[in-house]
Amino acid sequence: MESVLMGDKDWMKEDYEFSPKRRVDNKISWQRPHIIGSFHSRKMKRTIEYHSLNECLFYYFLEVDVSTLRYYVQPLEVPIPFINKKGEKKYWLHVPDVLVFRNGYQPLLYQIKEAPDDVGKTFQTCNEYCRKLVNLKSWKYDVIYPKTLPKTVLSNLQILQGYLRERNQYSLIRKDVMFNLMLNGPISIEKLSYCFPSHSPADVKPFLFHLIATGEVEINITIPLSQHTEIELKGRTMDYSINTLYQSAFGIEQ
Repeated sequence: MESVLMGDKDWMKEDYEFSPKRRVDNKISWQRPHIIGSFHSRKMKRTIEYHSLNECLFYYFLEVDVSTLRYYVQPLEVPIPFINKKGEKKYWLHVPDVLVFRNGYQPLLYQIKEAPDDVGKTFQTCNEYCRKLVNLKSWKYDVIYPKTLPKTVLSNLQILQGYLRERNQYSLIRKDVMFNLMLNGPISIEKLSYCFPSHSPADVKPFLFHLIATGEVEINITIPLSQHTEIELKGRTMDYSINTLYQSAFGIEQ
């Protein structure tokens, strides 16, 4: 598969092939407490289920990462061989957490874990066969730990998730806001929201958070998000944007 993906790609084949291979449940919560739930994905236009807070946080990250074109949870089954009591070779099926299609990169298969010390023999075996599979497909594989991101980043991701939805009044505000940003460069949300006599700051502020969440403007994601946050147009040299953080935090190599 090509490493550079196009935003106008038809994803029907992938939608079918990488549909979830297991259901979300809490059968082992008595042994290992975890949070299950779901949310509506703006990017995937469907309900996304998660088995843990770790998964949920990473999926929130993917939602606001503009380079992520598509992502599939529990996307495939990896056969893991074993010998049963009769000496026969059998297989059990391991389901990795998420497959990410990111613009400019090979497909990325991830296993999401609680912490780097969350290991064991089964974990190592799963990694071994996941790596064999991605080598055959010319993909990439990694184990990631979203909870190890700075707390400020995790908090910002949860805030931005609430602003992904497009609202009717945004279309009336967009042109004025984008023109102002083009002229003035970095400016705080608070200051920019009072720049438009024809629009109420109470309407402008949610729209500015929406622009951050959808990646149309950039912020320093490592600073707590507030009305004092400075924003600028996408594509300028903003340090610690979502894009730069993704590459440093999740071991991406082209």
